[in-house]
Amino acid sequence: MKLTENRRIFWNIVFTYGHSLLSMIGALFISRWVLMALGQVDYGLFSVIGGLVIFIQFFNDILATSTARFYAFSIGVAKTNYSTYGLEECRKWFNTALVIHAILPFLLIIMGYPIAKWAIYNWLTIPPDRMEACVWVLRFTCVSAFVAMINVPFTAMYTAKQYIAELTVYSMVTSILNIFFSYFMVTHPGQWLTKYALWMCAMSVLPQIIICIRANWIFEECKMMYSYMFNWSYLKQIASYAGWQFFGSFCWLLRGQGITVLINKILGPRLNASMQIARQVDTGTSTLSSALIKGFVPAIITACGAKDYTRMITLTFGACKFSTLLALIFVLPLALELPQIIQLWLKNPPEFTVGLCYLMLTVYICDVCTIGDMIVVNASGKVREYQLTLSGISIFTLPACIACLHLGFSVYSIGWVLVVATIINSAGRIYFAQKTLNISAVRWVHEVMMPTLGLSLITLGVGWLPHLFMPQSFLRLLVTTILSGIVMIPLAWFLIFNLSERQFIFTKAKVLYHRFCN
Repeated sequence: MKLTENRRIFWNIVFTYGHSLLSMIGALFISRWVLMALGQVDYGLFSVIGGLVIFIQFFNDILATSTARFYAFSIGVAKTNYSTYGLEECRKWFNTALVIHAILPFLLIIMGYPIAKWAIYNWLTIPPDRMEACVWVLRFTCVSAFVAMINVPFTAMYTAKQYIAELTVYSMVTSILNIFFSYFMVTHPGQWLTKYALWMCAMSVLPQIIICIRANWIFEECKMMYSYMFNWSYLKQIASYAGWQFFGSFCWLLRGQGITVLINKILGPRLNASMQIARQVDTGTSTLSSALIKGFVPAIITACGAKDYTRMITLTFGACKFSTLLALIFVLPLALELPQIIQLWLKNPPEFTVGLCYLMLTVYICDVCTIGDMIVVNASGKVREYQLTLSGISIFTLPACIACLHLGFSVYSIGWVLVVATIINSAGRIYFAQKTLNISAVRWVHEVMMPTLGLSLITLGVGWLPHLFMPQSFLRLLVTTILSGIVMIPLAWFLIFNLSERQFIFTKAKVLYHRFCN
């Protein structure tokens, strides 16, 4: 049966949601076991060394997003023309992207590897006996980034054609294998830093090879045609769009990895471990909403290309509401019992871990509530002023963090700076969505902010009640979680969703029920 666009969005979300649940649960065990196997110092070093080549990985993300945007936009344009035109347009964009991704990875590795290796030996705070292991971590990370970048034109086609569910299968298998390997590490003590880096490299490279082979097989657009490879008009358009995305991502990268290096230089690798755990908690809770966002992105871009602005705006607010709700489902119960959860998870967590987790969760919620506005502005292609403004705000957080640490404030000050910067960035997204595509900021307040704020306050208030008469225990953790869920679900149904969204959810739930019963 051929899937309609709405059905494809729905099933992409369902499949990715299931994978995200597995990843989130698996991450709890993986993080704990890897920390136990590596130790706090090696664990912190692994995150720092990975950060040295993150510039290659973020190039990968930029070009993947840019390529998928042009793929999906051409698919939307084809809806107003005819299928052959859309096929040829996608082939042109695919071959253009292929040229870029055949050249750029070599240049980045050639320039980046010597600089990163110099930093290991001459700049970072690394114990002398761990230097050689860190160099091997760098090499394996470079290989992973290199292969992923070459494969971008193929991966982006999955996203643009909304074959996201298939990509989750590869990620799910990788997640399961990582769980088994991390358990093997913790049950076989030894020096695991280099071996762990090799394993992570293999788990990155092998799925990329499969994705490349499958894309050539199932997508007519993924055909190499020399006549399309050096179309300077298409190269210029991708370069312009990716250039501004690069500027924004570079500022974000400089902020994130600059903070990691800053902590390493001033506070030492043990505090890197605390920040890394806080980021993993943030990443774990964001997997579900990230899964939903992947289902919305190509649909919003395609609607923009087809000039279907009513559907585009509906999807934009849907992305904001659904992603925020999925985030709150896990963040609110987690916030109520975070100290105990961290203690149960890590047994002996590094200092400052709990406080940093609270701050990173706050950053995440402030960011995800405007994710739809970010998607739609990027879909329009009018990103110059948007990136200049918001990227400037992002990069300003780094000198602010440096000032806080030099003034003697604790590592928590970094978290508070990130919270403030994220709130300002979210406000900027709303402003540019209204300016660029006339998407109402007032409507966002009424449909997203007010309902989710009310939902959060009521849920936290009710979820706090067991703290008044029960001591900290696993039983209280269960009671708090169940009570929060009982309150949140009906509130979300009536506060977050409008009538058409309730009907859509009810219809799809009914379909799932009948398929399960049959």
